[in-house]
Amino acid sequence: MQIDWSAAERFLSYVDGEESVSRLWNHPAYDVVREHAAVLGRDVTPEGISEAVDGEPDAFPGLEGFSETRPRIVRLLDRVRSREREWTDEIERHLRRVVPNAETSDVTVYLGVGYEIGVGVRSGAYVNLNEPLFLRAPRQLLYTCVHESSHVLYEGEHDALDRLGPRPMEYDDQRAVWNTVFHTEAFATYAPLELRRSDGNVGGCDHVICDDYAVLSDSERLRTLVEEYDSVRERISRESLSPDEMVSRLFGGSRLPYRVGCALLEAVERRDGPDAVRDAFSTDPVEFPTRYDWALDEYRA
Repeated sequence: MQIDWSAAERFLSYVDGEESVSRLWNHPAYDVVREHAAVLGRDVTPEGISEAVDGEPDAFPGLEGFSETRPRIVRLLDRVRSREREWTDEIERHLRRVVPNAETSDVTVYLGVGYEIGVGVRSGAYVNLNEPLFLRAPRQLLYTCVHESSHVLYEGEHDALDRLGPRPMEYDDQRAVWNTVFHTEAFATYAPLELRRSDGNVGGCDHVICDDYAVLSDSERLRTLVEEYDSVRERISRESLSPDEMVSRLFGGSRLPYRVGCALLEAVERRDGPDAVRDAFSTDPVEFPTRYDWALDEYRA
């Protein structure tokens, strides 16, 4: 696998007037951005980048405060360059721990500036260096690289986006959408868990991502989350959610696929070992939550 920082460098060159926005937009890192945006029905454009750089609020996500954070982004880039082999080795090791026969040679993590904290699709992973969490704690960037790289391998294994179509949040079979997102986010959250634990970084900071891990040691919160998870699944079985509510339920609020999904896989490994987790990765996404539902029983009344 490889870490590619040329998108971030090209962005900095664009801001300095040395590159055109069209050349920036043609970087393969933005293939990842566009593919992910399409999944959520978002409209991202090169004009949005230009407007955001010029100070237009909400024109393009993830560029807030860039003029102040730029020096720290440059230092973060230098840090990643100096640790490239160490980081790629760590990412590959933790992917192989959860993905059976993981083939990582074609996985690229693009370092960019702007958009979401991190995303991963078939064409690669993308992380936003203008994320305050990474700027104050660079090790968090490594964990996110593991998380997003797992999505790349997941797409290679399951063809999830192809199966659900170009706008999955509008797909008629909402059970398939829910279960597939739950499956991939469970593994993406679980993939860096061992590394986080060895570093002593399971929770411990004021950020939504850190809270995904802090909750694992809070059985009362997990009981509440599993109750909510059961309620949402039951509701989807009898009625349709709007696309906006589906997005909110999957990726916002209580972050059920991340938190309940990771707790489920932790329980699978605790009872049956790492091989069982790798078997769960290969399970059909639509059947995964039902097949492994037993792992959540300890959080039910």
